[in-house]
Amino acid sequence: MSLDSDPRFPDPQPGPSARRLAFRLGCTALFSALLLVQFRGLVATAIPLLWPPADPLSRWLGLVTVLVGSFFVLPGVVGSLVADFVYDRYLETDG
Repeated sequence: MSLDSDPRFPDPQPGPSARRLAFRLGCTALFSALLLVQFRGLVATAIPLLWPPADPLSRWLGLVTVLVGSFFVLPGVVGSLVADFVYDRYLETDG
């Protein structure tokens, strides 16, 4: 029995390719930019509230959390899903 066929230690599964990750990042950046353009009035109103941090600090952290989540995390999720769909459907080469 060779070390390569030991069932206790399965072969590692490689992650996504660098090209797929770059496509995900591009789609995420596109969705973030679209949201920032769509809600530019809200962003312009919120930027003066971000620095310097104001009291109470919990309210300031809540605002930062909502802005980061809505303009970077959610577009990251949607951008990754859309990027994977488009990549699998149109860009992936077999072999």
